[in-house]
Amino acid sequence: GTVARYRGEGVDLDAEFGASGKAEGGSSFFGGALSKLVGGSPLTADDLAPVLERLQARLIEKNVAEEVSSRIAAAVGASLVGHAMPTFGSVSSTVKSAMAEALQRVLSPSRRIDVLHEIENAKQNKRPYVIVFVGVNGVGKSTSLSKVAYYIKSNHLTPMLCACDTFRAGAVEQLRVHAQALDVPLFQKGYGNDAAQIASEGIAHAQSMGYDAVLVDTAGRMQDNEPLMRALAKLVHVNSPDLVLFVGEALAGNDAVDQVRGFNSALMQHSVGHRAPRLIDGLVLTKFDTIDDKVGAALSLVFTTGKPIVFVGVGQTYADIRNMNVEHVVKALTG
Repeated sequence: GTVARYRGEGVDLDAEFGASGKAEGGSSFFGGALSKLVGGSPLTADDLAPVLERLQARLIEKNVAEEVSSRIAAAVGASLVGHAMPTFGSVSSTVKSAMAEALQRVLSPSRRIDVLHEIENAKQNKRPYVIVFVGVNGVGKSTSLSKVAYYIKSNHLTPMLCACDTFRAGAVEQLRVHAQALDVPLFQKGYGNDAAQIASEGIAHAQSMGYDAVLVDTAGRMQDNEPLMRALAKLVHVNSPDLVLFVGEALAGNDAVDQVRGFNSALMQHSVGHRAPRLIDGLVLTKFDTIDDKVGAALSLVFTTGKPIVFVGVGQTYADIRNMNVEHVVKALTG
């Protein structure tokens, strides 16, 4: 699709997710299974067992990993056991809020990443905030990087793109097209050069120009390609970026889990010196236009990698970038 030129309109990251997220046919689950729980006496574990089994089966149908779905079902069970549920509404709202809480825990691993807040902090310290984008070939790294640049720029900060994919023919030109469309600066040194060195020079240039953020594009690589993984570990180690974001496809599911684990173990294995190795900090999921069928895979990815989803791509234009919002996830799973 063609890209809209940057016109300065802001991006509301909490805006409604895609067009879907509506609870089509959703009443069947809540209607059938939950109506059995309505009554005046406190619920027992035995009362709940068949309902929680249904809930877990439903989550697994929506691509939620078994381990995650059993954790959610257990949380829902714990919120209901010992309570009387006089009306259907009380059962339904208790179940939804228990799911929301369990999902919030899954979706918010150790570090919550607020990119704008972190850029502002770096700005106070008179330095640019550095994000390195990594991932396998063909997942839309440059496009995702450009959407993040648009998001930063639409919040009145200046991002600079840094072309460190010195491997793939056309990569630098592709980034230049994005930089021109967004009207943001680009730092590049062509092909065949040391990517770690280009990133260092780019960061120094951004600092001297007073830019607020540096978004570093890297060559797509498979996690088992040792020379390329070694080069990536060097780039990350030498430049100590603030954020290393892994770009993957929302529907890749277990492939994406294997990729993140592979990247992390390669970054660990090839790290230089005695400092703790820098690993992936968070995820950017592309092709998230319709939330319903992809939310399960996304949840499982966060759960198994322990990394938060920082952004999701929901369309073809620069403004099509969102946060992973727990309410939308609950709506998609209970729909």
